[in-house]
Amino acid sequence: MLRPWPHDPSARLVVFVDHLTIPSEDDLSAAAAAARADGASLLRTSALFPTASDVVLGAGFAVIDTLALLKLVLDDEVDRTIESQFGVARPRTHALRRRQHTRAAAIDVAAFGPMWGNDAASLGDICAATPVHRARCTRQRRRMTGFAVSGAAGDTGYVQRLAVDPEHRRQGVARALVVDSLLWMRRRGFATAYVNTGVANTPALALYESLGFAQVDDRLVIAERRLLA
Repeated sequence: MLRPWPHDPSARLVVFVDHLTIPSEDDLSAAAAAARADGASLLRTSALFPTASDVVLGAGFAVIDTLALLKLVLDDEVDRTIESQFGVARPRTHALRRRQHTRAAAIDVAAFGPMWGNDAASLGDICAATPVHRARCTRQRRRMTGFAVSGAAGDTGYVQRLAVDPEHRRQGVARALVVDSLLWMRRRGFATAYVNTGVANTPALALYESLGFAQVDDRLVIAERRLLA
């Protein structure tokens, strides 16, 4: 599946719908041809597990980012961890509506920069990436300060995107949004949760680990290949 790369008209994103699928060289050649036909000069991948990345790198792609993958077992210990940090209160969040995706995308770009930031369309793609999802935001004086999109497939939940306005960092916004996601997953009876973040994103790693997530051995990579005319 090809998607525009947000904020870069020269690039296309190839998304492998099932993250367990290992792409073939024919799959990659077809994606490259479709991207060229669409006027792109760069083809980038979504985050890949090692077995898939081995194939992609062997097909001439180069790594442009490496992500840590973290896992949390959604058991009673999650409830105890949340209660120890929030007491009986629960974080206050609000529904993130599609009409608010433009504002959320502005926060995403402010948080991650134009290379990695989403636009409104790609946020919609993230929401549609799993059979069920939850999109929430936080506000201060009616202004959005952060948002999170979480999803689930089968009995597994994913914190898919989390962004906080840089002006509101270190105010508990990210923690409130992640906890909201975990409480939703617990209510739905999911067994495990996953999240990924940059291997050098120390604040995000510290947040997730403080909530009980643990890094797994696998690293995910995002890769890129320049397309010849």
